[in-house]
Amino acid sequence: MKIALIPLDERPVNTRYPRMIADIADTDFIMPPLNLLSKRRDPNQYDALLTWLDNIVPQLDMLIVSIEQFVYRGLIPSRITNEPTTQLTKRLDQLLRLSDQYPALQIFAFSVITRISNANNNIEEPLYWDRHGINLYRYSQLMHQQQQGQDVQEQLDLLKAQIPSEHIHDFTFRRLRNYQMNLQLLEQFGHDNFDLLVISSDDTSEYGYGSQEKAWLQTWVQRLYADDDRLLMYPGADEIGCVLLMRAVLNGASPQFYIYYAIDEDKERVAPYEDGAIRITVERQIKALGGIITDDIETTDFIVAVNPPSRIGQEYDPEAHFFAEEDQRRQPYIKQFVQGIHSWLEAGQNVIICDVAYPNGSDPMLIEQLLAQIDVRQLAGYGAWNTAGNTIGVALAQGIASARVVTTEQHKAQQQFLLHRFVEDWGYQHLVREDVRNWIEAKKGRRDPLPDEIDMVKHEIQQRLEHLLAQLSPLSDGYMISNIRLPWQRTFEVDFDLERTS
Repeated sequence: MKIALIPLDERPVNTRYPRMIADIADTDFIMPPLNLLSKRRDPNQYDALLTWLDNIVPQLDMLIVSIEQFVYRGLIPSRITNEPTTQLTKRLDQLLRLSDQYPALQIFAFSVITRISNANNNIEEPLYWDRHGINLYRYSQLMHQQQQGQDVQEQLDLLKAQIPSEHIHDFTFRRLRNYQMNLQLLEQFGHDNFDLLVISSDDTSEYGYGSQEKAWLQTWVQRLYADDDRLLMYPGADEIGCVLLMRAVLNGASPQFYIYYAIDEDKERVAPYEDGAIRITVERQIKALGGIITDDIETTDFIVAVNPPSRIGQEYDPEAHFFAEEDQRRQPYIKQFVQGIHSWLEAGQNVIICDVAYPNGSDPMLIEQLLAQIDVRQLAGYGAWNTAGNTIGVALAQGIASARVVTTEQHKAQQQFLLHRFVEDWGYQHLVREDVRNWIEAKKGRRDPLPDEIDMVKHEIQQRLEHLLAQLSPLSDGYMISNIRLPWQRTFEVDFDLERTS
């Protein structure tokens, strides 16, 4: 089977991760050249991208396509551009044309309900977000609460006085446009133009325009497609390319997953940036892969070992309120959790660790015990990055790919991706990122570099990661870190190469 992916954007999580997982599974996989894709705020080279697609589509069995990339010309462009719905529809029509022209081609499409960032930061948002982002986020929440009958008019009036009316109109009008596009996707799904449609939600909360739009869309799904398991709605974004890639590779097969929570009572906790219990997040990601949940740990294909959200409810911070109390509560559970993982690996079972105790990085308590007691080279998958949905989706995808390893090259690809995950999720996201931000702040008075400081910061990151590499032995034996990159010229995400030294 030959599979193509038009990814959400150009960041490594959407391009490098799928390619590395495809190498583990030895899949015939192709993506557009990076220079054709969006680059941060700059839209993609649409005409060239369409030409590339027209040239390769006759060879394809499966096309996985991000609507943000193909229709809006990029994830950030979907949040900042003002192209009318008519123009977006013309691009969607090009995708529908392929469905008509190549009836044997399977198309998996995915779209994201546009997020509303709760920060005065315009890197990924309209320029006015640097002054009004937090207020606009709150405005959307209050508007939703008011429409549910809550008395928030006084708070709304105060906010409206602080936000220029043209910004409120721009923000609201773009949401109307993007909501209309998602309605079109639901309509085209009904015409059998997609073999699978995912409408996901990024950075969700209880109230806000995003949650409200999701509920409206779900109403139409329930009315039209309630019994169709080819239409999925759940929180997620950056993991979807990897998940749908492995669903395509499975080609209708349904592996079984046994789920084990380090702290069973915490499976009902809601992870930051999500809108349901972590138990539901795990179930949704397994369903997106086409898997089945089983209660039989002896015969299951995979054991999903979940380190559930901490009661801290934010990124790891030992200074947080009641952190010491929570840390003490979790210790005996994590110890037992790692002992269980050790036993399952000794019995030859495929174990996937989903570490979602904290967003944006590994749980150091779990890592300390894993590295002391487990040969992590035996793991089928590991993840601890960004949101819980991101972590779980990519870790599950890696786990499925690992079960297909039969050659030396596939084994090397699996070990390399495992090492990449530990270096990035533990080494960078948990440790180095905050240290480097503090280092920049001490030198420059801010926490992210200017363009002429990027090389200096990359050098600092490389030194710090290399220092940590030895702690991942034997997984890291024979590897060195090279070619550090900051894809969006900020410290939030990093990319790097792992080179063999022997």
